[in-house]
Amino acid sequence: TADNIITNILEEENVVEQIYDIKERSADLYEHCINTCTLATMVSLKLQISKEMVHDIGVGCLLHDLGLRYVTVEFDNVAIDELQPKELEEFKKHPVYGYSALKGEDWLSKHSKEIILCHHERMDGSGYPLKAKELSWGIKIAAVCDFFDEHICGIGCSRMKVYEVVEYLKSYKGKQFDERVVDALLEFTA
Repeated sequence: TADNIITNILEEENVVEQIYDIKERSADLYEHCINTCTLATMVSLKLQISKEMVHDIGVGCLLHDLGLRYVTVEFDNVAIDELQPKELEEFKKHPVYGYSALKGEDWLSKHSKEIILCHHERMDGSGYPLKAKELSWGIKIAAVCDFFDEHICGIGCSRMKVYEVVEYLKSYKGKQFDERVVDALLEFTA
């Protein structure tokens, strides 16, 4: 089912055009977006979310880091908290850049656009760019799956081992990350 949903997403002309723009910026970023989409689709299905919403979550996660193509700061295998204040401020604008680039597009759902804007938000309000605490299912799923894969790939952070990321998610579930989403991800994560 996840494979069919992802295949359908990757057949949408507008989505493909945007994801190839990401691939031109960085092969690692492209791989991260594909991985995040795949993880989010699997988590969404495990949580028995409607197929329409699973599709929207998949598209949002596939395009979630689109705004990084507009960022001038180096972010591969660099911990963002080690950036200079101006560089950090620039990096943290990428969700807004991505959302702004696509907000007027009618081929992209409202839910997918929210994921692009809010994938770094946390349930305790410690995320960015909005410091939001009220998060939709799609955003909660995207936040966990993005965090998991970006820390393995080193996108905007120093690379970690899988077990280290798992331990971090376990320690912050129910605080920064939705407990049900973390548990669903960890059910199929070695």
